[in-house]
Amino acid sequence: MRTSALLVSTTLVFACAIDRFPAPGSDLATTATSTSTTTSTTSTASGGGELEDDDALCADGKDNDGNGMTDCCDPSCQPDNAPGVTVCVGDGSAELGDALCDDCIDNDKNGYVDCKDFGCSKDMTVTVCGHEDTDALCSDGTDNDGNNFIDCKDFNCCKNSQVTVCANGCM
Repeated sequence: MRTSALLVSTTLVFACAIDRFPAPGSDLATTATSTSTTTSTTSTASGGGELEDDDALCADGKDNDGNGMTDCCDPSCQPDNAPGVTVCVGDGSAELGDALCDDCIDNDKNGYVDCKDFGCSKDMTVTVCGHEDTDALCSDGTDNDGNNFIDCKDFNCCKNSQVTVCANGCM
């Protein structure tokens, strides 16, 4: 990919230089400009597929842009990246249960999606979110619950009376 970017930059610089000093009616200037346009367009298509940026593509159950993520779990379908996409916007209902805690939508519109939402991560009946609340899980060096806090730096460990490995508190 780095080679492609270098090629595009070189081609664009070359095209600009030719456009500054083109011979009247020169085919070389036209060829260089169309080559840079083609090269630029080709390198922009990152996953080799169609960009997911509308409701139809963000709800078809496919990875249209080839980045390994599907529909609302694809950042290109998220409201911040695709303002016209409405299928990935929550309706304000609570995030409760495995289905709503694993749909990549901020259902309750509180700014937190799925397991990063306390409605999911603190609900012990939700099985799609990891939990970090035992001595073993609070001392394994892993962020088991996906909240970006590891072991005794995670309130689920250091503020939990059942966890004894965090006797020194939240550190």
